[in-house]
Amino acid sequence: MSDDKLTLEALGTEVRQRMDAVDKSIADRTSDEKLTELVRGLVDDLSKDPEFVRKLRFGQGPAERQLVGTKYARWGLSVADVEFLYDLQSGLRGMPTSKGIHPGPSDELTRTFEAITEARYLPMQQVRDMDRKAIDDLFPRIPLSEFHGKDRDLARQGKFELTGAYERAIRAMDTAESGYGQQLIGAQYVGELWEAPRKLGRVFPLIESFEMTDPTAYLPVEVDIPEMLFVSESTLNNSSNYPTVKTGSQRVQVDAKKFVIHQMWSGEMQEDSIIPFVPFLRRQAALSVAHYSDSLVTNGDTTNAATGNINLDDADPADTKHYLAFDGIRHASLVDNTGNAVDAAASLTYAGLHGLRGKMIDTARLVDWGHPIDPEDLVYIADPETADRAALLDELITVDKYGSQATVLNGEIARIGRNPFVSTIAMSKTEADGKVSTTPANNTKGQVTAFNRRGFKVGWRRRVQVETERLPGSDQWRVVYSMRLGMGRFTPTGAAAGIESTATLYNI
Repeated sequence: MSDDKLTLEALGTEVRQRMDAVDKSIADRTSDEKLTELVRGLVDDLSKDPEFVRKLRFGQGPAERQLVGTKYARWGLSVADVEFLYDLQSGLRGMPTSKGIHPGPSDELTRTFEAITEARYLPMQQVRDMDRKAIDDLFPRIPLSEFHGKDRDLARQGKFELTGAYERAIRAMDTAESGYGQQLIGAQYVGELWEAPRKLGRVFPLIESFEMTDPTAYLPVEVDIPEMLFVSESTLNNSSNYPTVKTGSQRVQVDAKKFVIHQMWSGEMQEDSIIPFVPFLRRQAALSVAHYSDSLVTNGDTTNAATGNINLDDADPADTKHYLAFDGIRHASLVDNTGNAVDAAASLTYAGLHGLRGKMIDTARLVDWGHPIDPEDLVYIADPETADRAALLDELITVDKYGSQATVLNGEIARIGRNPFVSTIAMSKTEADGKVSTTPANNTKGQVTAFNRRGFKVGWRRRVQVETERLPGSDQWRVVYSMRLGMGRFTPTGAAAGIESTATLYNI
């Protein structure tokens, strides 16, 4: 700040000195021209000084440079905020309001949007055509065993488009459904919502992801390694071939499931009235996507019945609960492979935590999930209260002792040996059986799950999409965020009971 002041004072002093040196006999018009020339020369010289330019830019405040001078900068909006606002207003174009027909984005918002963004819109019919082609490409690769009755005969003849399975896939092709005919592609705010689980999540970021080109994807899995044989030298011209060995393989199916965040507001959503709330709305959407992505992969359980779901043991969960989409990490050990679930029935101990590693060994296929070469591949996760209690164990190395060069995961509080221990609110206290009761007072037991992140994958089928609608009958606005993703859990046997990449310590 002091350097800025000195620079400006020096500029003023030099201008005064040069003004004093101007010949008093020069005409007033000529004097003005001479003065302008002198000042322009000084300013040009200063504009070439990187440090001076940096300081002037620094003084502009937190607004992004593309937005300087607009009302959106005065409200503190970012480029992503403006894109989000523009998308909301575009969705409202042509909708009836109390003041007539909504015109869509204002001229100022449109000009600002076009000046700062690289986003583009694809017609929804083009998006629908892309998804239909993906389904057409998918069906020839689905095994005949997946078809039944008449469908199998049609599939055997290559007439997949006539099967009931194909028709169901087409009817469920929701990626292109929109009342407003277009989808925003490549926007910064969409990218930020897309990355929210990675930046803000604690469990989801640990799992590798891939982009699904089809609604259903198949991931190959190595079942075992070929056996190396001890043999003798072949010395005859008709020596027998050495014995052959097989390498087993399996595959994991990943189905894209759809998730939505549905919000409503009363009253008018005119551009100027909603501007102050745009950063808040975007932030809340990002936090929601991050939290529920964590919960999906951690707590997924497709059991939709009066009892048995690990997230609601003694009640029938609502059909819209996010965790019903697919089975997740905890389900693998608590339900699928119960040999990997350990009843602590006592206080939390280092021995109990360390013992989970021994449950994650597949001796039949020579895979040691619990003792990976890269210690970062094995991660312990726990509900916040249990994680805090674990951090008090003498044997654990806490974050404050890592050193300044250590890499710390989101929510990491300690290390069990060299393996990260992460606290996540996506896990909650449970009953003694490791499942959550519908009665909060019954959930008093802690739980810790260890998993090897190489044993799971997440597939994305649809990036976050935002749509807006006005409901004139109730004078409300509706905003819907939607996305599609799936999860794969590696199993060498093809059955969930063969999953060895995770273990859970419950009833703590």
